[in-house]
Amino acid sequence: MKDSIRRPHSRRRWIVGAALVALLFIGYVLHPVYLTSIGQALITEDPLEKSDAILVLAGDNRRGDRVNQAVRLFKANYAPLLVLSGTPIGWRTHQADIMRRQATELGIPASQILTIAHDSDSTKEEAAVLVPVLRKQGIHTIILVSSNFHTARAKRIFQTLTEAGELRILASPVREESFDPAGWWTRRRDAKTFAFEAIKTLWYKVFERRIQ
Repeated sequence: MKDSIRRPHSRRRWIVGAALVALLFIGYVLHPVYLTSIGQALITEDPLEKSDAILVLAGDNRRGDRVNQAVRLFKANYAPLLVLSGTPIGWRTHQADIMRRQATELGIPASQILTIAHDSDSTKEEAAVLVPVLRKQGIHTIILVSSNFHTARAKRIFQTLTEAGELRILASPVREESFDPAGWWTRRRDAKTFAFEAIKTLWYKVFERRIQ
């Protein structure tokens, strides 16, 4: 009698154990697909079209990749104005001035560059500075240039701070050496970039977006 009671329980435990092993195996096989999708969620890329301005956000890397991409778009006639946003990076040294010098040396006329220097500590603060300037300039469509991992959050913030239909935003992500969504979890630098951006995204959604 006891054996007949134990057998169903043993069989049930075996089935549950086998199911768990199968799930773990499937998770191990498929985890690159899921993790890659999570990494790609940080990136927004829109089809580009003629716009009023190309806006480069602050925080460019040492190679100036954001400005380089914006210059390429300008020379491809996507917009007649280059808007450069920058923050202080040292004593009497402002990133916006460096960005402007880079753009002019790459062949952009100074008359077609608008430099906006500010002291923002976050993308939301930066957007709060830039949006009124864009309004004053009569800009209704922008190509937003930033690091690939930053584009989804940046576009969302600008959309939140503008009225519906007021500003059309086309994201143009810059391919960053510090983040590739494919296999980001296998590289320390990419994983660090993902972690920081994920925390910033969560912080904005939970706390910062509610503060007007």
